Amino acid sequence: MYTRILTPLDGSEVSEHVLPYARALASKLSIPITLLLAIEPDHPTISQALNPSLHWHETESHRSEHAERYLASVASRLRGAGLTVDTITPRSEPAAAIVEEAAKAPGTLITMASHGRSGLARWWMGSVADKVLHMADNPLLLVRSLDHTPSDQESTAERLIVPIDGSGLAEEILPHVAHLSTAMGLHVDLVMVTMSEEEYNQAMSIGRRILPPALPSFQSFSETMDRQARQYLAEVKEKLTGLGATSVEETVVQGSPADCIVDMATSRDNSLVVMTTHGRSGVGRMVLGSVAERVVQHSGGPVLLVRANPAEEIPFTGTPATA
Repeated sequence: MYTRILTPLDGSEVSEHVLPYARALASKLSIPITLLLAIEPDHPTISQALNPSLHWHETESHRSEHAERYLASVASRLRGAGLTVDTITPRSEPAAAIVEEAAKAPGTLITMASHGRSGLARWWMGSVADKVLHMADNPLLLVRSLDHTPSDQESTAERLIVPIDGSGLAEEILPHVAHLSTAMGLHVDLVMVTMSEEEYNQAMSIGRRILPPALPSFQSFSETMDRQARQYLAEVKEKLTGLGATSVEETVVQGSPADCIVDMATSRDNSLVVMTTHGRSGVGRMVLGSVAERVVQHSGGPVLLVRANPAEEIPFTGTPATA
């Protein structure tokens, strides 16, 4: 499924916090890593205004030489772990360079820090990651960079948290989940979020204005929705085991989708959230694009995002998709 890992860096230590995950994935999946550090064209006036403490009198050529030496040093450490690594330093706007390079091979998995400080390349890693999230068609693993996280530590991922909303788009994540679970020996937590009592009451207060007053109680509604969700998750689990996953658990929770996913990710150590970035509302009511962005911002852990193909969506008809 994945043929290589593309890891953008900006020359800062914070951006290197993605390396334990890139290293673990490359090792377990037996694929090479490409390190990328884009050198933006010279804009001395703007650069000096944004970062007056940095020496922008250096030529673009000199910055490129520094970048190549820096990447060679990082690559040497990774090769010492037995990995195949190459490096590139394109002269381009960073997000565009990342997206263009990743598009050269559809099997490229992008891994990068979601936050960072400006390094050799003058990037602000957070804004570049946000652009890549919206522009790239390739799977994207975002790792929130924390100052106290050493870049040379080993990844300790033990489980995949997989939000499903009952739509065919959300199910496009399943081959990725099965592949990672099988190759890396990871437990899978399937999760569906159903409507909370507060949300139900708000919806019913609107519905009573246009519908007959005899509407179901929240308890009755909740029991029906939870039963449908558990039945659907059991079917998804069967699909995953058919694809090779061996350890799968289903969970149904009530509340806000993004909040519930973040709570699960923060309460279960060594977890990796895996989800699609687009989807239509199914039994779990998740509009996946907005939910994915909130999960990236607030989960504190790594998030793997896969762009779903809306053209392949199965229309939601009131019960979870099973096709």
